[in-house]
This record gives sequence, C-alpha cells and structure tokens, in this order.
Amino acid sequence: MALKTVEQYKQSLKDGRVLYWKGQRIEDVTEHHYVKRGMGPCLNEYIMSQDPRYTDLLCDRDEKGELVSFVFKPARSVEDLLRRRKITQTLFRAGGGSARFTGIDALHAMTAASYRMDEAMGTSYAKQVEAFRDYCLKTDPTLVVAMTDPKGDRSLRPSKQQQHQDYYLRIVDQTKDGIVVRGAKAHISFAPFANEVLVMPCRNMPTEADKDYAVAFAIPVSTKGVSLICPAPEPAEEDNPFDFPLSSGFVSSDVIVVFDDVFVPMERVFMKGEWQYSGNFTYMFGNFHRLSADAYKAVELEILVGVAALIAEYNGLEKASHILEKLSWLMWYAEATEGLGLAAAQNCLFDPSSGMAYPNPMLSNAAKFFFAENYHQAIKLVQDIAGGIVVTCPSREDFLNPETRDVLEKYLGGKAGIPTEDRIRAIKLIRELGSAFHAVSTLHAEGSLFAQKLSFYALGEWNRYKTAAKRAAGIPLKEEETHPMYQGLPNFGRQEGSGA
Repeated sequence: MALKTVEQYKQSLKDGRVLYWKGQRIEDVTEHHYVKRGMGPCLNEYIMSQDPRYTDLLCDRDEKGELVSFVFKPARSVEDLLRRRKITQTLFRAGGGSARFTGIDALHAMTAASYRMDEAMGTSYAKQVEAFRDYCLKTDPTLVVAMTDPKGDRSLRPSKQQQHQDYYLRIVDQTKDGIVVRGAKAHISFAPFANEVLVMPCRNMPTEADKDYAVAFAIPVSTKGVSLICPAPEPAEEDNPFDFPLSSGFVSSDVIVVFDDVFVPMERVFMKGEWQYSGNFTYMFGNFHRLSADAYKAVELEILVGVAALIAEYNGLEKASHILEKLSWLMWYAEATEGLGLAAAQNCLFDPSSGMAYPNPMLSNAAKFFFAENYHQAIKLVQDIAGGIVVTCPSREDFLNPETRDVLEKYLGGKAGIPTEDRIRAIKLIRELGSAFHAVSTLHAEGSLFAQKLSFYALGEWNRYKTAAKRAAGIPLKEEETHPMYQGLPNFGRQEGSGA
C-alpha cells in the first residue's frame, strides 16, 4: 500500500479502540462531534503527501519504486536531518502541523538504542526494530510515542513506590510468545488518532530491582487491554475562527493511555528487563525529538513575531521607538531559535552502532531551552504592544450583530486604511498565543527547562574550558590533560615554561 490516502487513514481508525471522553465511550473517533477535531494534524500529512507539489519533499521511493513517507527512513547524513527539519516546518506552516513526529522520533531512538544494547549484551532487538520500521514504510501508519509515566511519589524509584507498583509501566508476566504489561502513560499526544503506539521508559532504571520497568515495544492502539482517556478542557467554539483562530478547529488530544495486562508479541518487543540500557532509550529519544521541537517552535515564532508587527502597524505605532525596541527583541529571539536549530542539524553526530545521524545534543538542547526560557517574555512584549484590548475585545456575535456592528467598526478601528476586522482578528490571535495551553506546553513539551539544564552540564566539555582557562592564566598543563583542541598550539604571549 505504501502511502495511505486520507480515506484509508480514516477507515484505519474504525478498529474498535477504547476511548473515553467526559464519562462516555466514544465508538468512532472520526465521527464524534468534539473529539474528531483533534485529528487535523494527522490528516495534514496524508493530504500533503498526495499533493504533487510536496511529493519530492515528503516522499521517497522504496526498492520497488513505490512512494513511501521519507520520515520513516533513518537519517544518515546532515542532508537527511535538514530535510526532516524542513518537512516539519512545512507541515506546521501549512497550519495542520504534524501528529506522528513524536512516534518517528521514538522509532529512530529505538533503532539507535537497540543496536547499542545488542552489541553490549548479545540480544537481537535491532532486527525487530528494523522489521517494525519496514512495516511502517509499507503501511504508512500514524504512530505516537508513550513515554511519560504517572510516576507517583517522585522521590522513590519505580520498584519502591508504596501505594502500588504500577506508577511506572512494567512487565507483569512473560512467556515464550511475548510479555504482559501493566501501567499507564500520560500526556500522549494524538493517541486517539494513531494506528500504533511505541512505548519506552521515561527514565534511567538505576538498579536491577527496577528491571521489570525497563521495557520498550510497539502495539496497535486497538490492542485488547489498551484504553485511552481524553482530556476535556473547555472547548473553543467550533467553526469560530474569528474568536479562536488557532483552536476553533483543534482540541487537545494529549490522553492518558492505560495498559491493563496487555499482551505484546515477542516480535514487537524491543527491550525487556535490560535495565542498564533504559536510560539510553530516553536519551536518544531526546536527541531526535529536539530536532522536531526546534523546527516547529521556529514556525510558531514566525507567527508570534508577525502578529506583533501587524498589531504595531494596525495601531499606528510601527515607528515608535519603544515599539521598535520590542520588535527588534522579538526578531532576535525568532532568528536565534532558528539558527540554533539549524546549527544542531548541521553539526550532527553519528551513532557508531547504527550509523544514524542525530542533531548535536548540546546545540539542540540549547535551541529548545532558548525558545522555552524566553517565550513568556515574548508574550509579554506582544501583549504590551497590543494593549488591553486583547482581554476586552468583543466576540464574533457582537461584531456581526447589525445593532452593534457599526459602533464596533467605528470605535475599534486603528490606523486609517486598515479594516477594523483585520485588527480584531490580530487581537484574537494574540490572545490565543498567550493562553495557558501555549504558555504551559512551551515549558513542558519536549522536556522541561530543568531537563535541558541537566543536559548542558552532562554534555559540557569541561576539560576544553578548563584547558582554555589554564592557558590564559599561565597554569601549567600536562600534555595528557590538555584538550585536543589546544594540544600543540603555540603559546604566543607567554614566556618559556609558563604553561602548555
């Protein structure tokens, strides 16, 4: 089959999956009046893959000459990473985004981690991961990753939890044909609309006592014992892009996925008890996932900076010095985020076991941290440029009401020549960009700020920095202690014997 059509994708979701929303079982996610609105980013990829304008970007050909989705192929070069980045940004610029990039990132992480584990322990998981990848290339599924465990008491290891042992997903039984798992995973984006869910640990398992929690696998969402519980925030009004330009056609589908003694066949198991390597899965996922994160975050900033410039113009303040200062900061923020993301891909590393290319971890973490750390400041500046009307702007119904339309047209106008409706639409967009959803997801999606800080310390080439400092201070350096970047360099400006 290779590439799925939109209709084939929709039909693939009619598989008896178990999904709950606001206390009711949803029989068909493609037809439910509310839940189906979360399907947009999933449809987006299938629609654009069938569009000849995007075929060369989104698709490749397999050994039989059939078109397949490029994203399922492992990255082997800088060019592959840059193409993956461009695909993500193109999908998000189109407005629908991408639903399966988290699942793709997990697939790549499982590939790299399984090769490393096989080399060290004599297992054969890599062959099974590659078989699953081949299945994805042939069937074009939407797949998501289920990684974050509920965790319970965060101060305790998985096996030491006191209320029960299922705060982290674990193996509860094993036969020659497969394993049985129990537990839950939280915040699983787009799971209601996925065909496959890839499961991996969310942390390093520090001791053998936690080996039952060291498990990775892939199963269909419709597997017996799997159920999904969908969040039910106050929904934005359907078909009201005037008041809700971003969320009128979208709902959060970051569900809790429950595994109630679920059987996983052995050919779909990619780790079972190798506790020493659980952290490797998490680490490699982070490396691949940062590429996706910094790519789409840069697109979000294009929107944010653009609407700041628009509202400044609509308010007649585009040349005011204090507004120019704010716009300059926002432009710096957007371009620096994009630059860090590009640099991470262009200075990629290569996994020695699998041969896969992945973004430079230090630079990709820097890109994600830079975006998240500065987002609230950016929102503050945009809101300051726009003014209090962001909170008090009347609704679509008032604007369309013949009794109030003329009054609102008269008093909510801005600079001459700018339609009042255009100004109001920009204001509504600013309100949504500053909403709790965007503010919170910026901090926590793709890893918290503290996770990036830990990465900076762990990845830092401290010896390089210490070598530089010792040379500058004239502190003697032994050759074997000197960072390779400084070895053999002449010591201009230093007297003989004042240091290496």
